Amino acid sequence: MIFSSDKRNLLSLAVPVILTLILYGVYDFSLRSYITFFIYLTLGIVSIFMAFRLSVFKKPLIRFAIVFLFTYLSVYVFSLLLGLNTSLFDFCKGIAFSLVAFSACTMVKALALAIETVFLRKICLVISYVVLFAFVLLPSVLICYFVATGSLISSDIIIALAQTNATEGTEFIQSNFNIMWFLAFVALVVIYAINAFFFRKVEGVDSKNLSVFLSFFLCLASSVWLALPRMDYLPFSIIKVTSKQLDNFEIYKQQKSQRLAKLNKLNTLKLSDSTDPAGNLFVLVVGESETRDRMQAYGFDRENTPYLCEHLKNPNHILFTNAYSSWPQTVQALSYSLTEANQYQKKQTVDAYSIIELARASGFDTYWISNQRKYGVYETPVTVISSTANHEIWVNGSSKMEGVFFDEEIVKRFPNIDDNKNVFVVIHLMGSHQKYDKRLPSEFIRFEGQDETLDYYDDTVLYTDYILEKIYSKASEKSNFKAMIYFSDHGEDPHVVGGHDPVNLNGQMLRIPLAVYLSDRYVQDNPKIHDALVQNKDKYFSNDLIFDLTVRIMGISGLPGMDDSLNLADKAYALDKNSVLTMYGKMHLDEIPETKH
Repeated sequence: MIFSSDKRNLLSLAVPVILTLILYGVYDFSLRSYITFFIYLTLGIVSIFMAFRLSVFKKPLIRFAIVFLFTYLSVYVFSLLLGLNTSLFDFCKGIAFSLVAFSACTMVKALALAIETVFLRKICLVISYVVLFAFVLLPSVLICYFVATGSLISSDIIIALAQTNATEGTEFIQSNFNIMWFLAFVALVVIYAINAFFFRKVEGVDSKNLSVFLSFFLCLASSVWLALPRMDYLPFSIIKVTSKQLDNFEIYKQQKSQRLAKLNKLNTLKLSDSTDPAGNLFVLVVGESETRDRMQAYGFDRENTPYLCEHLKNPNHILFTNAYSSWPQTVQALSYSLTEANQYQKKQTVDAYSIIELARASGFDTYWISNQRKYGVYETPVTVISSTANHEIWVNGSSKMEGVFFDEEIVKRFPNIDDNKNVFVVIHLMGSHQKYDKRLPSEFIRFEGQDETLDYYDDTVLYTDYILEKIYSKASEKSNFKAMIYFSDHGEDPHVVGGHDPVNLNGQMLRIPLAVYLSDRYVQDNPKIHDALVQNKDKYFSNDLIFDLTVRIMGISGLPGMDDSLNLADKAYALDKNSVLTMYGKMHLDEIPETKH
């Protein structure tokens, strides 16, 4: 026999079946329901009561309970210290989850100790410590990240890490590693070691209570499994939000063919009468992690944008002084910038046409050229958007995981296009991505005298200015060149972990450059657009509206839902400092914190 138990009491195992059916109905509600929460909290209280009631020795269990619950609930102390919006109800839900987690760990070990076969008992005891580690890991990750960075990890950080390849991950560690990260690792080891020490002393259940224990254990296991998708313990809720975002990415990918089919049936799309019938080339350049706060063209005291400053002497080359990012991370920012989704209308990303899709449907030959990796752990809307292009050029593709190419390789790969065609080229730079010195040829390491990190960052701005000049020169050689637009996905604060952590948000992460280069022929054919751009160059703008701006400059019309008051290339543009939004519509500009470190 595996367990020493009274066979007659095995009838009690029928109880979990009945209770599981009841709990399934209860958990069909969300934990936002106070009724469901009350049932769940009751389960937690009963769980810990039964764990103590059936245990042979109470004192070791009490000690383990104190340590385990302190570990679990400490995350709420950190959330309060950071001023996060944590309600009493959230804290109560955390208590409920903690009680159930504690009972689950205890009962798994008790179940292992009840096994008579020595070899099997040892295996199950090892499993019980693995279960303990899995449960302790949830709060420990948040605690350790707080130790390392002074903030709590968020779903956005997890998404960003999921898009990071091995080399970028190594560079992230090299850029941000300090004694605090070492202490965070030590904290992780210590937290688990302390919990494991007290867990080791937890004993099994009295043999006469074994059948009751088995019955309750199955009830607990089934109820936890049913409630798992709705648990709102802080670390688990972060995982749920992350999972939902990744699900939305997958939906966007799956709906690509549907969007293309709808666009092809949209008979209202057309090019403006001023479109050159001899051919048109438009270039959209997406920068990486460039803040305008550290650019000469915006008044910074280092000469790191000499080419851009020279271009501004041309009245057809326009610099916009008050552009902001909609989010301080690439995937989220570009999911809006490159699609018709934005912060001001109800259109969601999963339903939104991308700029590539619209250009193709309007007859443009489309190119996507990138010096970033195509895939991380997950595919995102950015990679889905790029896959819609007629031609994809990934400079650092799967064959070059180490990312050996500088951005100048993009200039070398600029396509030999047909001057008689309508062509749209999107270029995604590596720009000022951490680790900054890894983005630079040796001849562009120029600045010194300040903090080394800032020196290297300013060097990347200088190098990006050089690359933009090379791209412009290459494009403007084409007889059909009409316009080039440059903007950055988001800004950067080099002294913040990761450079643009939304948890440590400040204005430098959101203030970005935006420049439009128009050819003489384009201005001649489209004087109203030129005049509108000049008129609006000092107005406030968020880069989720890059889609609208680009579509107007390209002369594409007929897409339902376009709003002139949101278009920087229209004199009807109406956004100002009070109405421009950021952080996906959750923050006005005057609410952006200026320091967080």
